Amino acid sequence: MAVMDNQKMIERLNDLIALDYDAVGAYEAAIDRIHEEFLRMRLREFQLDHRRHIQDLSIVVERMGGKARERPDVKGFLLKGFTAVTALMGTEAALRAMQGNERLTNSTYRKAMEQEWTDDVRQIIDRNFHDEQRHLAFIEESLRTRSWEQTGMHP
Repeated sequence: MAVMDNQKMIERLNDLIALDYDAVGAYEAAIDRIHEEFLRMRLREFQLDHRRHIQDLSIVVERMGGKARERPDVKGFLLKGFTAVTALMGTEAALRAMQGNERLTNSTYRKAMEQEWTDDVRQIIDRNFHDEQRHLAFIEESLRTRSWEQTGMHP
């Protein structure tokens, strides 16, 4: 299979950028409503990963002659709102909302890895996908162990 054409790559990369913008907003909503500092710190790290994904992918889009997405779309605002409302029900609900968000992000990056990219673009997408896998693993482990209920234990 041949590498997709330039315009198709720009469109696909902008789809990933939109997804990462959505994730930044969802993390903000969860962080604002989780009180356990060790969880807030980890979620803030993950949010920074998504900001880096936006920056790295935007550079590629612009290098290819395209215009990178500059803000979330309507779906991103809805996702942030859903996460915010869900997070009002407590830490577990906030983490469950983020688990759903990260499952979507993982699935989207997994599908992106199935596309034909130039080697340099594939490396960025692969690195981002590994970040997403790490985020989901942490959230699922926190839910499994109910880490926020453990005094003195911070994964």
